[in-house]
Amino acid sequence: MKQILDHKYQTRPLQNWNKCRELRLQYYKDIMTTREQGKLLVGGSTGGLNILAYGIGDVVWFGGETYAATISTDPAFSYPCLEATEAEGLGRDSCVYFRTYFGSMLLNKYYFGGPFPKPDLLLQSHNCDVQGKMYQLVSEYLGVPLFCVDQPPGPWGEERTEERITYYTGQLLDAIDWLEKTSGRKFDDERFARAVINDWEASRIWAEICLLNQNIPAPLDQKSLLNLFLPLMVLRGDERSVEFYKELKAEVEDRVRDGIAALATEHYRYIHEGIPPWHFLRLFHIMEGYGAISVGSLYMFCMAGYWDIGSDGVWKSSRPFKDLGIEFKSREDIARFFARVYLGNVNYKGSFWSAAIKNQQVLQIYNQWHADGVVMHLNRGCKGTGGYMLENKLALTQANIPVVSYEGNAADKRDFDEAQVIDRLESFAESQGLARIPKI
Repeated sequence: MKQILDHKYQTRPLQNWNKCRELRLQYYKDIMTTREQGKLLVGGSTGGLNILAYGIGDVVWFGGETYAATISTDPAFSYPCLEATEAEGLGRDSCVYFRTYFGSMLLNKYYFGGPFPKPDLLLQSHNCDVQGKMYQLVSEYLGVPLFCVDQPPGPWGEERTEERITYYTGQLLDAIDWLEKTSGRKFDDERFARAVINDWEASRIWAEICLLNQNIPAPLDQKSLLNLFLPLMVLRGDERSVEFYKELKAEVEDRVRDGIAALATEHYRYIHEGIPPWHFLRLFHIMEGYGAISVGSLYMFCMAGYWDIGSDGVWKSSRPFKDLGIEFKSREDIARFFARVYLGNVNYKGSFWSAAIKNQQVLQIYNQWHADGVVMHLNRGCKGTGGYMLENKLALTQANIPVVSYEGNAADKRDFDEAQVIDRLESFAESQGLARIPKI
């Protein structure tokens, strides 16, 4: 067993934690009070076309996945939601986020109090095999108009990449026409451009924050990162998101400079790949009990961050928008830039289509963030993010990288054997020569 270090790193609470919490609570309150504020409530998947919706004025985006993940931390609320959806005929092999969200709608119960907030419009990007159909069911049940944009499949860099961008751009322009007609509001290109730039800036700053976690000791742990990236997902394109991540980056830079660690006893680093079980985030604390810290993951970094890859394969954050030399001269220019970014290079959804790409990305993160091992969640609740996990595990094993996997479900605790997961994590830690650190 590895001996406990003779020293401990200095640690301190994250000052921007409360700001993140305030943004989160205000967002969910805004969903409840949208009509009182004279705004439109637009529903759809998190982290996508909410940027487009800003063009029709004051809107609040009701993202299904983030809401479902929040519910899933409380099985007492999520279980009835899941059961209500299953009673309607959707099997347990369906997307767990949608089953949770849809069940909340069927029960007409909102997690933060009151009835389920009915969206005025549904704007959806069909970027995995179920998402378009999911919101078709919501549209039919609530009687709410829906526009669905089809994301062309396939990895970036193929000969047909430009054709894919053109195809997606055309659909964005069609969606804008639909938004104007359906909402009765004129679409404002200037607001759209500002939202696109805000999204770019917040996302690239998030990438810079993630890069700071290469430092030893890591200034942030993954459990914190999972909460800190929420404003970016639900407030994409919002200036509040940009300001929050500027402040967070400055604080994390200070932590790196001062040698402030997320885990005072850090002496083993790993990446946790896949969506975590939101109902059992305690798994990170279990590993911390052995002096092991999760420094990130492909899911964590690429679901929200905008990255560039150097010729040497090293990941770096995208450049500031002002340094790109891009000038928007038309609505199509804005839409085409957004399409290129959304379908872009280091994008988590790119790993939906290719095991080879996902293997390469996970290996790069492992090496670049100075990890010692990998923990993988074989998530039954999501076919997209859970894809190619066993291929990833094989690639890591062939590269002589320590890896352990556990089966579960990100948002359905009924598919989760807590005792077995704890046993696997503890056995993995001990196989790495780690000993449990006594509590002082």
